[in-house]
Amino acid sequence: MLPLKALLRLYRSHPWLLLMSLAGLVLGVSLVVAIELLNHSARTNFVAARSQLAGEANYRLAPAGGLDEQLYVQLVTSQPALDAMPQLHGWLKDEEGRSFQLLGMDLFNPGPLRQLFGAQPASEPDFSLNRADSIWLSAPEAERLGWQAGQSRRFVLGGSDGASARTLTLTLALAGTFEPGAVPMERLLITDIGLAQPLLGKAGRLDRIVFKLSDTEARTLQATLQTRYPNQPLWLEPISPALDASQLGDALALNLTALSLLAMAVGLFLVFNAQRFVQSVRRPQLAQLIILGMGPSRVLRWLILELLILATVGTLLGVLLGSLLALALMGQLTQALADLYGPNPIDLLRLSPVSLLKALLIGLFGTLAANLPGWWQLLRQSPLELRAGSSRPPAHPWRRRVLAIAILLLCALCLWLPQTGLTGALFIAGGWLLAMALWLPDALRGLLGWLRRRAGGTLTARLGVAETLYHLDRTAIAVMALQLAIAAAIGIGVMVSSFRSSVEIWLGQRLAADLYVTAPKGVAGNKGTLSDTTLKTLLANPLVSAASRRSVHPARWQGQPIEWAQMDFIPQLKVAYPLLAGRWPTRPGEALASEPLTVRLGVKVGQTLTISGEQGPRQFTVTGVYQDYGSDKGQILHAFEAGAVQSLALFSNDPEQLADRLRERFGEQLNLLSAPAIHSAALKVFDQTFVVTELLKLLILGIAFVGIGSAFMVLGLARRGELQILQSLGLSPHHCRQLLVWQGAGLGLLTALLALPVGYGLAWVLIEVVNPRAFGWRLAFEAAPLHAVTALLLAPVCGALASWYAARRVV
Repeated sequence: MLPLKALLRLYRSHPWLLLMSLAGLVLGVSLVVAIELLNHSARTNFVAARSQLAGEANYRLAPAGGLDEQLYVQLVTSQPALDAMPQLHGWLKDEEGRSFQLLGMDLFNPGPLRQLFGAQPASEPDFSLNRADSIWLSAPEAERLGWQAGQSRRFVLGGSDGASARTLTLTLALAGTFEPGAVPMERLLITDIGLAQPLLGKAGRLDRIVFKLSDTEARTLQATLQTRYPNQPLWLEPISPALDASQLGDALALNLTALSLLAMAVGLFLVFNAQRFVQSVRRPQLAQLIILGMGPSRVLRWLILELLILATVGTLLGVLLGSLLALALMGQLTQALADLYGPNPIDLLRLSPVSLLKALLIGLFGTLAANLPGWWQLLRQSPLELRAGSSRPPAHPWRRRVLAIAILLLCALCLWLPQTGLTGALFIAGGWLLAMALWLPDALRGLLGWLRRRAGGTLTARLGVAETLYHLDRTAIAVMALQLAIAAAIGIGVMVSSFRSSVEIWLGQRLAADLYVTAPKGVAGNKGTLSDTTLKTLLANPLVSAASRRSVHPARWQGQPIEWAQMDFIPQLKVAYPLLAGRWPTRPGEALASEPLTVRLGVKVGQTLTISGEQGPRQFTVTGVYQDYGSDKGQILHAFEAGAVQSLALFSNDPEQLADRLRERFGEQLNLLSAPAIHSAALKVFDQTFVVTELLKLLILGIAFVGIGSAFMVLGLARRGELQILQSLGLSPHHCRQLLVWQGAGLGLLTALLALPVGYGLAWVLIEVVNPRAFGWRLAFEAAPLHAVTALLLAPVCGALASWYAARRVV
């Protein structure tokens, strides 16, 4: 262990080398862990909440407006072997604002939901229906909530349809607990369906029936439903919570994942930069070890052990910091997803062993891969070369240039071949950043050489340019990491700004009506429907000059989740749907397709699609394509035919008077929203969605500036002899510190200037390549100069502050 102690002793005399080696790795790993845990938790919570309602069921019967309970009775009496479960469902909020699911089911015959309950040693859980307000919780959940049997708590229930759209307060008593089974039971209140019907105001009604069926049994049951109930749209839908979760917040998840990988890359750059300084300082020590008889391969093994110790410590600290960061951001992410999909009752942060192992492997192998080649190349030199060699890190510009050219050629190939898909698009974005970072030292050398030839002004300025150029090999890796962070911040910022601008323009076109009417939504955002009586009253109002009905339902095409929409194609609304291709439907069986459906799933004008949904399977011929940012799944839109109406677009010559009259007539039974109000609310949701992205972008910039500060600290330590010579020549300590500050500010400014074209190039890739391949969205490019100005102001200031702090320690 003596060689290892000798190697580690270096960090005792140069603690900044240790801090710089650990800082980049800790911060990089922490962001990877945080984002992995956030993405994993969001999807797991989503699947868990849906699995609570499905259990082992793989089909459901859930028409809009619900079902008569007699239908279930007829089905199970005619088919005794049918594995089915009737359900009622409600979204509740407690007095602390936490969301819960209330599930009404047959407690004594759980059927496909038997997985909710664990194996009981003697009998099934004791469900005693003594009180009308009884509910049951899993034992761990009751303990977590501190809810004792017999205690009552108050909840708020949100209505979900136009007939009974009001907010109710329920007082529920915990009748008992049970041991949970394989299905997660967080925030789930269970009661018998006979008790749930009066609680939810749905006497004699069911929300859905879930089934556990083979494919053959499903086809047989579907045929039975069509034969017995020909006048009712009763169609079985497959249940797949995992597939539904695969679309959950994809735009946000993609941005977060890209940011985490970028943070890891920046962190590894900083670790590599620190180890280059370690190599420079350690050359005499390595020569001494080899002279004493320790072979280069044996020295390398001890160096590998040293790197593994540093990587393990840095990675474990990063895992701990990342878990704390994920815990801090979980509420923000939950709110962002709630704005998009409705609140999920489960908002727990879930530690994923796979995510933690992935971060551990990235930290360990990334550190080794970044540093072992440099150490091996150093150890191939003779002891005399090691002792006499320059303390400056070796530079191999031709290798960097060849690698940059190779990466750009691969990026061009992925751009030329659309079939490379999203993976190719992400490689283009990452490859562009890496190639430009590899070219940065050459660009800086040329720019500093030009400034040196034209240098004028004070001695400090001229000396600063010359010193920066001379020591560029030492600071190259740090400024490459800084350029990566600045370019990514600009690119992602411009993309988000372009996205917001495109959505704003789209909303301005789409919101053509004067007033929009919907039934109040439930707590989870489930869409309500307008009753026939309400609809007739609205359309009969003399102030209404034109109206368009609309409804949107989930559907599937070739197994992929999409949206199935219908509305009245009135002339006033056609201007709100400018076609990108084709024509408007003129006959039944014709429909429009949204742009994401055509780009992401390859739907073309003239193609015939077979869509399956709760209305049953239908065939539509696509006649045109319209722009849409409302759904990344894709949407089919046809003329309104029949079914429940979810919203109504009203046109009026006096919209304010119309709104006043409707409020007098319906009160809180209807939501009345003007176009400006919807516009403002939609942009608020958009901004909320990308708050996490902005926070993490700032953290990455922080990592890069920490790297610059550490680099200047180590550089100052290595240049202490040079600074002493300058002081002996008459340069005061104040001027020496001023020199370092000017160097930091100038290097930060030049790096930011060179990062501008790289950042805008990244924005073009994200807008024109990544977004269309990932989501089918085509965005209008917006320069958003504020991001560039911020980088140009922030980089020199932070560079100056970092070098000022380093100067205080070394001068």
